[in-house]
Amino acid sequence: MDVPVVSVIVAVHDVEAYLAECLDSVVGQSIGRERLEVVAVDDGSTDGSGAVLDAYARRHPQVRAVHQAASGGPGGPRNTGLDLARGRYVFFLDSDDYLGPQALERLVAAAERNGSDVVLGRMAGVGGRRVPRTPFTRNRDRADLYRDGVYYTLSAQKLFRRDLVERLGLRFPEHLRTGEDQPFTALAYLNARVISVVADYDCYYLTYREGVRNASRSAVHPLERLPQVAEVMELVERHTPPGEDRDRLMFRHFRCEVLNGFGPRWRSFDRRTRDRVADLARPIVERWATDWIMDRLPPADALRAHCVRHGLRRELDDVAACPAGRAYGAAVVEDGRVFAAYPGFRAGLPDRLFEITGRVRPVVRLTAARTGRDGFTLEGVARLEPEGLPVEAELVLRRRGDGLRLAFPLPPGGGPPQPGAGPQPGAGPQLGAGSQRGAGPPLFFGVASPPPGTGFRAAVAGVPPGTWDVSVRVVCRDLAREVRLNADRHGAPRIEGASRTNRLFFTKHGNLSVEVSGPTGWIGRARTALRHILKRDVCVM
Repeated sequence: MDVPVVSVIVAVHDVEAYLAECLDSVVGQSIGRERLEVVAVDDGSTDGSGAVLDAYARRHPQVRAVHQAASGGPGGPRNTGLDLARGRYVFFLDSDDYLGPQALERLVAAAERNGSDVVLGRMAGVGGRRVPRTPFTRNRDRADLYRDGVYYTLSAQKLFRRDLVERLGLRFPEHLRTGEDQPFTALAYLNARVISVVADYDCYYLTYREGVRNASRSAVHPLERLPQVAEVMELVERHTPPGEDRDRLMFRHFRCEVLNGFGPRWRSFDRRTRDRVADLARPIVERWATDWIMDRLPPADALRAHCVRHGLRRELDDVAACPAGRAYGAAVVEDGRVFAAYPGFRAGLPDRLFEITGRVRPVVRLTAARTGRDGFTLEGVARLEPEGLPVEAELVLRRRGDGLRLAFPLPPGGGPPQPGAGPQPGAGPQLGAGSQRGAGPPLFFGVASPPPGTGFRAAVAGVPPGTWDVSVRVVCRDLAREVRLNADRHGAPRIEGASRTNRLFFTKHGNLSVEVSGPTGWIGRARTALRHILKRDVCVM
């Protein structure tokens, strides 16, 4: 029998209602059935899942149904599938998920083209499931494990070259009910010659199924999770030299697992449990939380790590109980530096643990633009992140050539502009602006603790001739951030209206600019008309 190109390994346990959708997505792959093998392992199902597998095996020669006693987790049936797989590549598919029709064809093509040992395919969430985004910003023939976000997805739903799996003796820990894929995938990453990413197609549909018992989707107690994470971190330590690259991988574990246990659930644990969790986390922090990592952790995590390392249990309790929104909303701004107001600020803990200055950034987006007879009107969204900082803002125009700067404050308070209350003809630049809290278009800029989605509406008139680049400057006391006014990530909005003297346009980088060809207002229009008349008379003569 010919060796299949890819073996799809499906671990099955009590998913009768969803199993057909999963298997249909595999046998219908565009790669072709002759290049495909399916090893579906029933891990002691108590519903009709085993019968569904047998029916598929009878109808489809490439499907092999295997039955075994329940092992308590996905590691056991996956290992059984690996022992039976014959393909050049193996792919792990959960039995209540499904594949895009071209998934295997695209993943295998990437592996063959690049000599890849591991290929990641873009995931799509179904039913509210969250999926990783960072690794899938673009296709990557040779992804950098340390800088391209690959390590942030350690699940097993990837294409692996079987030679790599067998050479390393990779198998899933069978004693774990969750997290069993992390050591498998991490070790494959660390030994892969080439890792590739297919980001232009939804290869894998990760589903949320109401009522499906899946340990990997339920919260795992820190007392169970921390020893598992420590094992993976030891694996990383063995396979990477000390330095920034290792720290980048360790940073992921601190952010996603080690310090996660000191979050909203922390206060629900009794004192004895909290002490046990802190005791488990302390050697992990002491061993691997380098200065590089501590400097890059957000304040909540940096404070938790510091308290764990130094045995500050009361302070740890206080920080764990403080929501980020509250700490950021009461932020302290001093001499251009911003500090999140978590418990313990200026009470013995180092200031650097609270500082968020480098994290403060403006979020500015244009949603509508209109040109008119006397000027132009802009609508959009502008705020500072982290949300909750008290801010002021202004619209800034800079003229190309001489750098002339015009600034128009976007004031707080008041309501949206009334109909007809736009820019007035007359002398000099003008701006009409309004602010409004709440939902619903149009959005207007509100500068005091802006909620998500707060926007601005600014009507500008009387701008001198020239080509002007448009920015928004957002200020939090003596800390200022300015950014070019741009379209959102879905593309530039259509510019509405028409004017002979005001032309709004987008640069090749998607930034907004305005070209003003002459004075605005009725005086300007009269002068322009007179010039046209005089020019016409001269031409006739």
